[in-house]
Amino acid sequence: MSAKPIHSAGPSQGTAAGLGGNVAAVWGSAGTDDIPLPTDKLLISRVHDVDHRPVVLVNCGSFNPPTIMHLRMFDVAAQVLRKAGHDVLGGYMSPVNDAYHKPGLLPAQHRIAMCQRAVAESDLAMVDMWEAAQPDAQRSLVVLDRVQQAVQRHYNNAVARGPHQQQHDQQANRRAEHSSDHCVDALRQTAETPCSNLAALQQQHPKSQVKAVLVCGADVLESFIKPGVWVEEQVRRILGDHGVVCIARNSQGLDELLQKPGTLISEYKDNIHVTQDPATAGISSTQIRKELGQGNTVKFLTPNKVIEYIQQQNLFA
Repeated sequence: MSAKPIHSAGPSQGTAAGLGGNVAAVWGSAGTDDIPLPTDKLLISRVHDVDHRPVVLVNCGSFNPPTIMHLRMFDVAAQVLRKAGHDVLGGYMSPVNDAYHKPGLLPAQHRIAMCQRAVAESDLAMVDMWEAAQPDAQRSLVVLDRVQQAVQRHYNNAVARGPHQQQHDQQANRRAEHSSDHCVDALRQTAETPCSNLAALQQQHPKSQVKAVLVCGADVLESFIKPGVWVEEQVRRILGDHGVVCIARNSQGLDELLQKPGTLISEYKDNIHVTQDPATAGISSTQIRKELGQGNTVKFLTPNKVIEYIQQQNLFA
């Protein structure tokens, strides 16, 4: 397959007015390789369970704009994985940036600002700004690997500190999230502390390896086997090392796709969870842009805070 990315990111262009404190702080004070992963919503509570299999959810997309469907995907994916015996620690939206060159794509700062407002209504989802800030296009596999490594570090550190310190850290992070002084250092404090007993921890709890799982729609899953869209070896790693939860508006045909012989999807079908969620059928970023372009209401299609931001910035008009 060619190297053309279906999910890519690079540097954002320009500066959007009225951005949230998190966006302005990170964009202004951190290098593109030094943007920390937010951890305030990560829930680490079952580390001594022998069946503990921690996972973190990652959704790579344009989010142009984010919708209630995007938020619901995290909850539906978490439900599927929990029923399969996994411990879902949290989830991340990873917006692409302007290098994606998708028609009508807003600058990355706007989409990050909207995503941050959207995830305020979610107990699971956070926003990872790293992909959008890179100077070059990034593959989804790179994002998954990075999130997995960062959450693993946070997980190891939280386990090493013990449950009381974990609770203290989560409370401190939530206070910082709502503070005007929230910045890179506040995020980095709990995400990057070295863990001195990692080897012993992994030996005692061999199932404590965090796995980043890709959350996507049917179109992305189907594109895995389309020539020229993905790098085959990277698809193999995504399916084999990470796994996928595919949430379809209509799952018709996906079962046949999983059983189709001779494809990577069939080869790794045991690592792919497909579920149908008719509740969000017809809700899409494309539909919201269309409605906004016609001057129609989009209430209940995207969170109110996102609508307020769109109106303030006069977007999609």
